[in-house]
Amino acid sequence: MRDFWRLFSIDFSTLRNAGFLLLLMSISFGCFSQQKSASSEGVTSPSPVMTGEEAVPTQPLKSSIVYPTLTATPLPIRPTLTPTPEIKICSPLLSTNRAELIEIVSDGFHPPPQGQDGRHQGVDFAYYRKFGRSTIAGEIVQTVFAGNLAASINDRFPYGNVVIIETPSASLPLWVKELLTIGENDALYTLYAHLGELYPKELGESVSACQAIGTVGKSGNAGVAHLHLEMRIGIASQRFPSMAYYVADATPEERQIYLMWRTSGEFRAIDPMLVLAYETK
Repeated sequence: MRDFWRLFSIDFSTLRNAGFLLLLMSISFGCFSQQKSASSEGVTSPSPVMTGEEAVPTQPLKSSIVYPTLTATPLPIRPTLTPTPEIKICSPLLSTNRAELIEIVSDGFHPPPQGQDGRHQGVDFAYYRKFGRSTIAGEIVQTVFAGNLAASINDRFPYGNVVIIETPSASLPLWVKELLTIGENDALYTLYAHLGELYPKELGESVSACQAIGTVGKSGNAGVAHLHLEMRIGIASQRFPSMAYYVADATPEERQIYLMWRTSGEFRAIDPMLVLAYETK
């Protein structure tokens, strides 16, 4: 009988050790489950911070991923384009627009051979009872282009009262320079002759386009009132204090300036109607 009970007897020491092992396994499994749950939510379990005798839990730690800050790159600032102002071109007569000028040409451009003085080196504008007006006499003469006053001469033969305006190459429209083959160091000189009145100005003084410079008359060798207009291309910055020819009282200086303008070849004559009747595209 004693041996029988010894067979079924329990070693309490062994049972105590087995129970302790089961307890540790239970605790470990619980901790593992808790860590797995926390990992699935992307949150790390807090660690207690010991303060004195109490344990104070800290706030849960957030994900340690750092996202870059996007900085907008400013677009390049395009410069504001300033439009080039259009160079103004006007009719030489205030009362007649450019399209009407062809209707009042009384004598056209008929230049002489190189080096000779004769025939017609400009164009004349005249009318009698045209556009509802009785005569061209007294009509306002104005500048075709802006420029500088190169001549303002009172009653010298053959031009009579005459004004010359110099327009440097840089102040001319591109189409005019290309049409007339004007170089960068050249200028276009416009002569207005046989004027009735002159509006006084100083040599070299600047004038604007469409600025009144006198009135239509018949001074000089003009038999009737008309505007004689010449255009020539020459070296820039030339001045003509006076010019005269075919009269006994013309001074050598006046004759020299006249021949320089008319026959020397230094100033190339062109037909003014090439410019005045030209239509830009």
